[in-house]
Parts: sequence; structure tokens; C-alpha cells
Amino acid sequence: MKILKMLFLIISMFSGFTFAQVVIEEKDFTAKNILAQIFEGEFQEEFKVQRWPVSKTQALELSSYLDANQNAYTIIDTIISSRIDSVNVKIVVFKTMLVDSLGLIQDCVGCPPQIGIAYFTQNNGAFDLTSFHLNLLVSGHGYNIPKSRIEQIGPLKFTFVLTEEVMQDQGREYWFDMSNDFHAFLTYNHQTLTYAEQSSVVENSIEIVSTENEFYDLVLNTKITPTDAMDTVNVPKIKPIKTKLIYNNSNMMHHVQLPFGYTVQPK
Repeated sequence: MKILKMLFLIISMFSGFTFAQVVIEEKDFTAKNILAQIFEGEFQEEFKVQRWPVSKTQALELSSYLDANQNAYTIIDTIISSRIDSVNVKIVVFKTMLVDSLGLIQDCVGCPPQIGIAYFTQNNGAFDLTSFHLNLLVSGHGYNIPKSRIEQIGPLKFTFVLTEEVMQDQGREYWFDMSNDFHAFLTYNHQTLTYAEQSSVVENSIEIVSTENEFYDLVLNTKITPTDAMDTVNVPKIKPIKTKLIYNNSNMMHHVQLPFGYTVQPK
């Protein structure tokens, strides 16, 4: 744990953040206080947003998200509380918004925010910040971002999931390995329309299936419905397709359609 904290401290020295030393008492775990602890700047009560100055290095990553004075604008969207391996944890999901030169937030369909997370673990009566990602994903529309949740896929393995809203027959889901510093390992369309011939609707979902050795299989359920299924006279037979997905530590899977299995035998 000492080595981990030292690593975060070194990273923070180069990035301009002070999050390596963030410790928040449970009674003080509010959006305003969390933002103030991570992003040194000014909290704007009217919009519940933290305005904070970025360094020259950060400005390269946040070029489209800065006002004329090189300030970024970050809002907390969700706080997820859970218990993992007998430890209470909190995942703070925040979004850094697109703004104009005056710092006015752009709340529009073509204005995706940067989505980040701060991962806290409980230590006695306080929560320590143990993992931080300023830009985990760019997705959403203005204030609206994908919904977040936690899924268990192994005895001590958990994933953080972001699910986009289905718009114009398309939506995407993203899975991040919490035991591997929120490494992204799976993404897929959970509903889409085949535009080539407009002939069928494809609906996808992930099913988590427990196995005999207490591990889990990730199964992609695909349901293909021909658009002429509305024909009440000649209703075509709809057969769901099940595909096992392999868990991959190094590469993200993009809508994998291969018969791989995730199940791992214990050592």
C-alpha cells in the first residue's frame, strides 16, 4: 500500500493533481467537497460545477474543454457505494464538460463530455482515493452521460460498466476491470439496426453465468429480429444466439463474435 501511494504521489507531481493525498471523512463525502479535494479551483453553486485551472500538459488533453483562461469545468454525475472483498468502496463518476471561451457549458447532442472516475476505499472512518482517471471515456450528450453500475465476474473480480442510452437504434456498453486499475476490456453494441437493407433489428446483451468452479462466463446474447416480423400471417422464427466471450487483460474486445470462453480453473 505504501508503494502504491508513493506511485500516485509521483504521478500527481507530473500531472498537476493532488489526488494522491486525498482522504475524505465519510460525513464529508459530498460532491462539493470531493471536487474541491481533487480539483483545486472554485466551486460554482449555481451549476454545481468545479472550475479549475489546468497545467500546460493537461491543456493538450483538454483542449476542447477549456475556456479562454485555460479553466476546465467538472461536475459529479454519480456516486456508487458498494462492498468489495469486505471493504466499503465508493466510485465517483464525474464529467468534464465542453465549454465555450466564456466558460458556458455546452449542453447539446453533439457535445460529449469527458467521463472520469475517482475510486475510494474505506480506511477506518475515512475514504482514501486509490485510483483516479480524468478521462476514462468520451461519451454522452451535454449533461447526459451513460449510466454506470458494478458487475461481479469472478470470486474477487469486479467490473465497472457504462451503458449508453439507445439513440437512433444504437447504443454501446463499456466494461472496465476494477482489479486492473479500470482497464477497458469489453465494449459492444447493445442494440443496433442493420442499415444495409434495413431488414432486421439486432439486440445484444451480456449475461453473467456462474460456473461450477465459482468463476463466471460472460455470454453475449444476440437476438436478430427481421423487420417483417410484424407480419402477423407469416411470422419468421426468431432464434437467439449465445456467444461466450474471452476475458482479455491487454486488448479491448469490439463486438466479438467468436466462441471464446472466460472460465478459468483455480490454481
